[in-house]
Amino acid sequence: MTFENMKDVLLHESATLRDAMSKLKASGAGIVVVTDDDGCAIGVLSDGDIRTAVLATENLDTSVSKHMTQDFVWVTEGASKESVLKLFDRRIRTIPILDSHRRPIDLAVPGYMAPIGETISRARAPVRLSLAGGGTDFTHHFLKHGGNSLSTTMARYCRATLRKREDSGIRIHSRDLGCSVQLDRFDDIEYDGNLDLIKAAIKVLRPTHGFDLEISSDVQPGTGLGGSAAILAAVIGCFSEFREDYLDDYTIAEYAYEAERVELEIAGGWQDQYSTVFGGFNFIDFNAENNIVTPLRITTRTRLELEERFLLCYTGNGHMAATIQDANRDRAGDDPSMVNFAERIKPIAIKMRMALLKGHLDDLGTMLHETWNLKKHFNPGGTSSYLDEIYDTGMKAGADGGRLLGTGGGGYFLFFCKPYRRGDVVEALERKGHVTENVLLDQDGLQTWTTQG
Repeated sequence: MTFENMKDVLLHESATLRDAMSKLKASGAGIVVVTDDDGCAIGVLSDGDIRTAVLATENLDTSVSKHMTQDFVWVTEGASKESVLKLFDRRIRTIPILDSHRRPIDLAVPGYMAPIGETISRARAPVRLSLAGGGTDFTHHFLKHGGNSLSTTMARYCRATLRKREDSGIRIHSRDLGCSVQLDRFDDIEYDGNLDLIKAAIKVLRPTHGFDLEISSDVQPGTGLGGSAAILAAVIGCFSEFREDYLDDYTIAEYAYEAERVELEIAGGWQDQYSTVFGGFNFIDFNAENNIVTPLRITTRTRLELEERFLLCYTGNGHMAATIQDANRDRAGDDPSMVNFAERIKPIAIKMRMALLKGHLDDLGTMLHETWNLKKHFNPGGTSSYLDEIYDTGMKAGADGGRLLGTGGGGYFLFFCKPYRRGDVVEALERKGHVTENVLLDQDGLQTWTTQG
C-alpha cells in the first residue's frame, strides 16, 4: 500500500525537531521527509534520529537539517513491487517515493503495489465458415419447424479495443474504413450511415460511461464470412470486460443479434452470432424454447486434414446480403418452398456432423455441393453466370464440391479438394484471375482480456 496524506510527513528544512516530533505523532508514518525551498527531498528523520538528536543537544528547537539523514533510501515513481520488497527485506519499512525532480509524492509501506496503468479491454472474434443449415436459422421458420446449422470459424478476426473516459464523451474509430464518430454523450447517438452497426451495439448495451473504441478487421465487408457478427461480438466482449456481471457467451451472441437484427432491422438468421462467439465446430439447434450450441469434438487429425483440403476463392464481388435476406425474411414460416428447402438441408447438416466427428471426409465435398445446389434452387438470385463459371472452373479442375459462403451474390467460394487435386484447383482458378487463399481454422471463438495502457 502507499501513504494517503503526504502533507503530514513533509517538513521544510528550516523546521525544528519539535515540529518533526509533531509530524511523526500526527502521521504515524515513522519518518518525516525534509524538503528544500523547491520542494525537493534532501533528507529524512525517523523516531530514532530525533531521539539521538535530543540526547545529544537536549534542545527540541534545533533545526532538522542538522540531524536528518541525507543519504537516505528512496525509490522512483512507478517502482516495481519486486524492487521495494528487496528494500523491505533490509528492514526498511517506510520508503519515500520521489518523482523525476526528487519531489516526494508518496511513501512505500508494507503492502505496496506498483502503480497500474490505465486499464484497456481488448477482444477479437473469428469469422465463420457456414457448412450447412443456413436459412433454417430464421426466427419465422424455426419457431414452427425447428432449424439447425453446422459451422466452424476461421483464424481471421475482427478486433476491438476499448478504454473508459472520465467524461461522457464517445469516440469510435474504424481503422479499416478510416472514419470516426465523436459524440458528447450517449443520447447523441443517431443512425446516419457512419458506423451504424457499432452504434447499434452501444445502443443495446447502454454503457454508463464515456469511452474510446477502436475497431479493425482481417476481412473486407461483404465477404460472406459473417464479419458483421464478428465485429459486434468483439465490441460487446470489450464492454463485458468492464462489467461486474460478466456476460456469458450466449448473452453476448444475443446482444449481437439484437443490435443487428432488432435495433437496425437488418434481416438475417441467428447462426453467425453464435458461431463467432463460441468458435470452432458447432452444431446449433434452433427452436421456440432455446437455441442450443453443441461444440463438436473434432480430432486434431481431422482438423488439420480439413485445413489442407479446404480452399477459399474470392469472387471479387461483395455479397448481396440485404436484398436476399430481406426476401428470405418476408417468406412466411409455412412458405412451401422454404419448408421444402429446410427439410432437405437439415438432414445434410446432421450427416455432415457425423462425418466430421468420425473423421470420414471423403463425402464432405459432395455434401457441400448438395448444399450449394439447394441454395441456388431456393434463392436463384444468390448466384449468377459469373459465379457459376467460377464454381465450374474449380469443379472441373478436381474439387469434390463447395459452396458460396454467406447469403449469396458474391464473397467467397469454399472448395473441398482431395489430396493431389488441390494444387490443380488452385492453378485453374488463378489462371482465370481469381485469388485463392488457404484456410486456418480457429478453435477459441471470442477472446476478451484487459491490459494496461
